[in-house]
Amino acid sequence: MNLAEKLMQIDKGDFNKEKRKEITSKMLSDLFGEKTKITIQSVSPQTLLELSESGLDSEGNPIIRKTLETNSLIAAAAIVEPNLKDEELLKHLGVATPAMAALKLLKGEVNMVAAEVNKMAGFGISTEEIDEEIKN
Repeated sequence: MNLAEKLMQIDKGDFNKEKRKEITSKMLSDLFGEKTKITIQSVSPQTLLELSESGLDSEGNPIIRKTLETNSLIAAAAIVEPNLKDEELLKHLGVATPAMAALKLLKGEVNMVAAEVNKMAGFGISTEEIDEEIKN
């Protein structure tokens, strides 16, 4: 059976299925005094690229000072637990947007979350990583 035939045996909905992953947050773990995880879900590659554009100049080059802001937008789009869109949580944290909440709660960890979201979308994955994951 060739690869196209194998692909046609998979339910069409499986190609668009959202992935979820739990990530341990050191910032929140330190805050609560116990291991604390957040849950992220996959973001479409198109949405990810659109969010990433906010950190680029007119020539498409990254603006270093905007990296944290851009990564907080990506993290906010992906984090489902805690619900950063919850109005009461935003009010309690004293922030106006989910991205600001992500930055307030996770600080620099938004960079790690953004990296995981990129991996879930298929960006930045090497064939060696895939081979190692399949082997395990």
